[in-house]
Amino acid sequence: MKNPSVGCSSGLSSYLRVSRMGWAALALLSSCSTLPNSYEVRLADHLSATGAKMYGAYWCPHCMVQKDSFGGAANHVPYVECDPEGFDAQPELCQAEGIEAYPTWVIGGDRYLGTQTLGKLARLSGFEQPAVRDEEPATSGGYSVPE
Repeated sequence: MKNPSVGCSSGLSSYLRVSRMGWAALALLSSCSTLPNSYEVRLADHLSATGAKMYGAYWCPHCMVQKDSFGGAANHVPYVECDPEGFDAQPELCQAEGIEAYPTWVIGGDRYLGTQTLGKLARLSGFEQPAVRDEEPATSGGYSVPE
């Protein structure tokens, strides 16, 4: 029987639960994918196509949360690793861009520091395809109705 705490859709909470299980569980999670036409994939691909970049470091917990917000589409995010010891690192690019905090998003030449909601990334980048649900909380405590 499949372990219910290990799965693609559970995101960061699964990562935290399986962290005691070791690298094998992390490899399983990292190999997860999402539906090819999901909102997260379409948004990440749009960010890439428009030249947006997320600058971060492999050890940064806020970067992990940001990537996790894309679920199984995290590998589609236009990510630049700034720590020289990280995988596929580009510290020279980060230095040339003047990156001083992680994560830093550069969208349309403007900088946005910290973790951003998917809804905000969509608005900032001009992505106009509807989400299944709005990522920002409504004043009533529930989800906003997409316009």
